Amino acid sequence: MDLSIIIPVYNGALLLNRCLDSIFNQKTQYSYEVILVDDGSTDNSVELIKARKEPNIVLYQQQNAGPAVARNKGIELARGKYVAFIDADDYWNQGYIQKTVDFLNTHNECVAVSVTCKNIASFAKSASYNPSWMDDSKKKPPFVLEDFMSYWAAYCHVGTCSTTMRTEQVRQSGGMRIDLRVTEDYEFWLYLSTFGKWGLIPEVLYVSDGGDVTQSQGWLSKMERRWKNAPSIAEWEQRIIAQLPELTISYQKARGRVSRNLTYCQLLSDRLTLSRHEALRYGNYFIKDPIGKLMNLAKYTPLTWWMLAKFLKYREYHRKLN
Repeated sequence: MDLSIIIPVYNGALLLNRCLDSIFNQKTQYSYEVILVDDGSTDNSVELIKARKEPNIVLYQQQNAGPAVARNKGIELARGKYVAFIDADDYWNQGYIQKTVDFLNTHNECVAVSVTCKNIASFAKSASYNPSWMDDSKKKPPFVLEDFMSYWAAYCHVGTCSTTMRTEQVRQSGGMRIDLRVTEDYEFWLYLSTFGKWGLIPEVLYVSDGGDVTQSQGWLSKMERRWKNAPSIAEWEQRIIAQLPELTISYQKARGRVSRNLTYCQLLSDRLTLSRHEALRYGNYFIKDPIGKLMNLAKYTPLTWWMLAKFLKYREYHRKLN
């Protein structure tokens, strides 16, 4: 078996068949299986899966435990030399399987390879690309990243569903941390990069287009849970630090991007002391977006930090999604 494709499913019935069709319509010489881990869905997702006629589908059902647990179960069940994740509300463009498996077959030094992701914001009717310099009209040859962490710090180019990995190294890593309920994907990519080099296929082969599902599942309540579950950087980076011989500038840049996100979540969950401490310690490496700049301006006094928290909470709770 060449590739195991793992799909965590939680109330994904609206777009699940689109996702599966994008996989089974792939033209490829490689063998693959599709492992769907239902994470306690209460809609008709399981019925839709059982109605599919493809022989290479594996269905595993579990009580609701989160996507990291579901993906790890998929890794445990995988029979393929390589493994890839895709979410039930996203899809792959033609060529994803063939080109990512081709790349890893010819680049033994690489533990993983990513493709360009097209993000479609349905409520804004707009699209963006990861890496940010890439779009549908630009195609360059695949290449191996010499410094994954610096590139990731600059572009945050790895999507959960844009990456194919070597199963052996993924299992060796222990998979995703199930104690993290926010930025667990960032931690996993950076940790996995310590096991080998990373490739990039600068072609739009993955599309993230699940905004309608996100909204239907309650965007604000979902985000409130994420804010409250955001760990400190010290908690978040434990196993990455253990794997690194030294704290390189590349890692500090990557950690700064993550810290910017975690600090934002901590602020919005009223953990003002912790979030200010994180900003003071890691703020020099925050990405230079408007929020990162505001945090670095406000971090020096408790009063300005409190004022920033009030502003950001007002902004989030009055965000228009429609």
